[in-house]
Amino acid sequence: MRFPRLLAVAATLALCACDEAKPRHTPPDPFAGPLSPPETATGAPRKGQSEGLPQRPEPANFTFDHSGEAFDPLNRRPARTAAGRATLFDGFAFDPVRKIPAHGIDVVVDGKAYGAAYGRARPDTAAYFKAPVLTDVGFTLTLPAGSLAAGAHTASIRVIASDGAAYYQGPQIAFEVR
Repeated sequence: MRFPRLLAVAATLALCACDEAKPRHTPPDPFAGPLSPPETATGAPRKGQSEGLPQRPEPANFTFDHSGEAFDPLNRRPARTAAGRATLFDGFAFDPVRKIPAHGIDVVVDGKAYGAAYGRARPDTAAYFKAPVLTDVGFTLTLPAGSLAAGAHTASIRVIASDGAAYYQGPQIAFEVR
């Protein structure tokens, strides 16, 4: 006889509940760093550091937060960005074997390696991997406006091993400048 009474109490509570929905807060994406404004870039990007280094067989441990204006271009395709504007590439990366910050990061766009600024604070990455040593593993590369013609392009990342002796290659992503 307890079941009908429990059912009646549950029905009463359901009918007395508030009509307004509770606010829902979407948890932050653990890999999405803040978008740096591409207009802050000045000067030509640096030459990549990975040229002449051997490639290690292990996959790179990284993510792209942005490819131009496209958020999460590894998973959300097609990645599109506006022509005539600076093109931002940012995210995080670290040495996948030693699980420590890399020696440096190159972003390879259409086969050309560019040195990215590396060491930006990414406490979200350190928290996600439960490794405080991975706090300063953010990278940013901004190609000046007009660097990329309208049309299809590719980008990938090279994570330079923490000892600086080789690099880990990431997969290519396709993006479009329109």
